[in-house]
Amino acid sequence: MNKKKNFVQASKLEKISNSAQYTFVLGERSNGKSFAVKELILKKCYEEGIEFIYLRRFELDIKDSVCVHYYGDTPVSAITNGEYTTIDVYRKTIYFANINEETGKIVRGQKIGYCCALSGAEHIKSLSFPKVKYIDFEEVISSDGNYLFDEPNKLQHFVSTVFRLRSDGKVFCVGNTISRICPYYREYGLEQGLKKQKLGEVKLYKIDETVIAVYLTDSLNYNSGMFFGNIANNITKGMYETKTLPHLPKPYFRYKSIYQFVLQYNEFKFYCELLQDVQNGSNITWYVQPKTTEIQKKTRVISNKFDINPWWKTSFDGLTPKEKEIMTLLFDDQVCYSDNLTGTEFLNILKYFK
Repeated sequence: MNKKKNFVQASKLEKISNSAQYTFVLGERSNGKSFAVKELILKKCYEEGIEFIYLRRFELDIKDSVCVHYYGDTPVSAITNGEYTTIDVYRKTIYFANINEETGKIVRGQKIGYCCALSGAEHIKSLSFPKVKYIDFEEVISSDGNYLFDEPNKLQHFVSTVFRLRSDGKVFCVGNTISRICPYYREYGLEQGLKKQKLGEVKLYKIDETVIAVYLTDSLNYNSGMFFGNIANNITKGMYETKTLPHLPKPYFRYKSIYQFVLQYNEFKFYCELLQDVQNGSNITWYVQPKTTEIQKKTRVISNKFDINPWWKTSFDGLTPKEKEIMTLLFDDQVCYSDNLTGTEFLNILKYFK
């Protein structure tokens, strides 16, 4: 017997968004997050005559053909009571549409929205969007850490441009739980709450007069048989995506620690040791594990946070020549990790210090 799958429902998203200006909808792939957001917004556009913005990070993702394909699964006929059957995008403007049965050509009807890229937000500052009530920002979490500079604040500037002095706007930020390293978590004060949040739970955060809802969607706990290994846990269970990375070939006590430092990025801390094989002194490797205790005095720290402590540096450039020499092993992938999640997050964070 098939188990009931907990797909995200548009009705629940509407209820959540009624209590917040920003709603983060996070979870595993293919559990209906994007579909539910599209269904909710298109229904509002048809019933209330409003408009929306489909937002992506880069221009490449908002080509007309790409956007048409993105909306290809939406139940347009059901939403519009048969008045329209499809979605068309022309010059980055979104329409309800029909297909002429005789000619096969698209016949555009009600204009309902626009496709925009956050990277090109500067180009729309002088434009007006009086009918736009929703912004649907898809793929808010980047799988490769390729965010725009100061992206969370760029998003707020974009929202300000769209809604101007109106207070009725709603923003959906939709993403897969592929990484815990996300500038939005830090900038919007979501990090600590997300660490404790359970699947299916909704948490509200208030920053000044703005309410942010975070909905960590339920897992489908379903595998079609097409997915395996570490990636299957992300696709089918909503677990964070990890790479398969090297672990120590021998037990830890078979090595001698000859140098240590802490790498810190916001709330993430890693304890890094240069280990030497006790039996074969020529075998040297870095070993990285989570740093769960307080950083002690006279500990070398590389951090994105400034500190007047002379042991703290904001980049590897401030190290001594000898330290720089041994750090080359770190950047040459001569590294082992305590676990795959630690290694994946360490490598993503290391990019910010190169």
